[in-house]
Amino acid sequence: MQDQMSKLVELNKQTTTSCEFMVLARTQETPDSSIKDVMQLVKACGAIAGSKDHFIATQVFTKNSEREMFLTSDTPEERFQWLSMKYEWMTMNKKG
Repeated sequence: MQDQMSKLVELNKQTTTSCEFMVLARTQETPDSSIKDVMQLVKACGAIAGSKDHFIATQVFTKNSEREMFLTSDTPEERFQWLSMKYEWMTMNKKG
């Protein structure tokens, strides 16, 4: 009985640690993934304020997952291409 109780306590600790890690991961931004930082990269890759590419960035980068995906591109050219493709994809898949 004592052995089973020890196992249950250990499993509970592991579950608690896993849940805490998941919450922490969802609430913290990785370095350089703030909206401000990413929008500076948007401008640096050639998306001019007022352009369709800049506008789409203002819409999609409110979500951390979109900012993270954008940051996987290594060069300004790749980032600009990603923005252009995102704009085209959103335009083609627009409901209404």
